[in-house]
Amino acid sequence: MKVTRVIALVILSMLLSFVSKRSVQAVRQGSSKRMFSWRGGSAGFGAGSTGRSSSTIASAAATAAALSTNYEDLTVLSQYTIAVAYQPKDREESNLFKKKHNQPLPALESPTGEDNAFVAVHQDGSVAVGVADGVGGWADAGYDSSAISRELCATIKHQFSHDSQAQPKQLLETSFQAILESPKVEIGGTTACLGVISNRKLKVANLGDSWCGVFRNYQLVNETAFQTHKFNTPYQLAKIPAHILRQAELEGRRYIRDTPAQADVYEWDLQKDDVVLFATDGVTDNVVPKDIEIFLRDQLEDKKSDLGDVAKLFVKEVVKVSKDSNFPSAFAQELSTLTGQKYLGGKEDDITVVMVRIN
Repeated sequence: MKVTRVIALVILSMLLSFVSKRSVQAVRQGSSKRMFSWRGGSAGFGAGSTGRSSSTIASAAATAAALSTNYEDLTVLSQYTIAVAYQPKDREESNLFKKKHNQPLPALESPTGEDNAFVAVHQDGSVAVGVADGVGGWADAGYDSSAISRELCATIKHQFSHDSQAQPKQLLETSFQAILESPKVEIGGTTACLGVISNRKLKVANLGDSWCGVFRNYQLVNETAFQTHKFNTPYQLAKIPAHILRQAELEGRRYIRDTPAQADVYEWDLQKDDVVLFATDGVTDNVVPKDIEIFLRDQLEDKKSDLGDVAKLFVKEVVKVSKDSNFPSAFAQELSTLTGQKYLGGKEDDITVVMVRIN
């Protein structure tokens, strides 16, 4: 049986009585976005999700321009080599967004979809890198669901350029506060996983289900934990206008609005030839650490491979299994555990990675 988000959420709603009848019908029709609001446990938008301002929506060209300033595909430094690779999932146009704003959904034009990444190099030799994954359900209501992850990454990069001594959690806090005050983001939710590397020490802050892992001699030695409220419902930073919150309260719904203070923090020592991987859940929903270990050994053991090529090949391979109906993906294994039934198949999603090799 092929795993899709559609089937997954329908089954879970039946098991846990988690979704209202109206929401189940929407899921069956193909709405399989991760959850970001509850009505006594059910997901969905209310009539209050209106009143959009087209002035806050970036054009597709502006979106691409903003992305290009957040990172280079390959950054080579004396102490680190950093590669960024990505592949957006296939997605359909949001008719509601196009009708409201008379332009395509920005996630369609973005090379990373609703994911985003950043690489920041400070003159003192330290670097900050990370990924963020916008919650796609906002696009169904006519909003730019890629804006918040894009602008969060850009803001963290800017903050780090001015203060390389800031801890990752502090960077997340100050940057998210800037997003709450910025007209560039109207509404949305995002996960975030970021790290600062200095003097062969890695400090990480993670909120949600994006991920960071450290591989030494091609074996995973450290990793972040996933933060989720329920299955397919990650912790997420959210910006939601007051009038929408008021409408939701009247309807007995509430949105998930986690804070940077809830982020987990980590600190790990690094060694020469360690590989640090930051990834959105498009990776970790499909492959497990053992798969990544085998891939890294195959590609990097000869010490001759270009890290940029390796990162791109890694994303290509993850995309391949995400579309394989017989692959025993991490998502399928978790769903099988929850339901007591056997499921197979990958889970299509935007896939973004930042790969760092310690020189």
